[in-house]
Amino acid sequence: MGSESSTTTDARRLLAALANAQARRVFAEIGVGGTPGSSLSPAKLERALTLLNQAGLVEAVETEGGARYCIREHAFRDALAGLSSAPSPSGVERFLTADGRIDRYPAREADRLRLLAWVATRILDTGERMAERELNERLARFTGDVPMLRRYLVDAGIVSRMPDGSAYWLALKEDADGGP
Repeated sequence: MGSESSTTTDARRLLAALANAQARRVFAEIGVGGTPGSSLSPAKLERALTLLNQAGLVEAVETEGGARYCIREHAFRDALAGLSSAPSPSGVERFLTADGRIDRYPAREADRLRLLAWVATRILDTGERMAERELNERLARFTGDVPMLRRYLVDAGIVSRMPDGSAYWLALKEDADGGP
């Protein structure tokens, strides 16, 4: 009665089996200890049991009176474990949306500084000076709140600015005097 049970449970196959109304009914009947498929023809019962068996949901157990089916206890857990999950983002990517915009600012200062440095290296080249308007246009690629991001960059010492805000540049370690 049906083929040998799968050793691993494939989530797609499991869902496909449960999407079939007859297989779902047979699965429920097995689950409550009833006689599976009493309202189905032998051919339909055989198809439903084969589908459930191949999906790893049930397994045949040989008894003195013939084969009987029981539910594989760990079928759903195995199917979930078999799903491949997307790798968790690491580094600054944890704080970005899929299109590279800042989703949130990190609470940890070290992470926040890494994120700000990452943004700065994408908007400014070493030795490049630019007006606030151009800087704002470049920052807009990363956030909807440009003034806040610009202020974070300056306050963190990653970007330097003229006192009147007329020019911005990447801060160098020796930028203590206010100029590049």
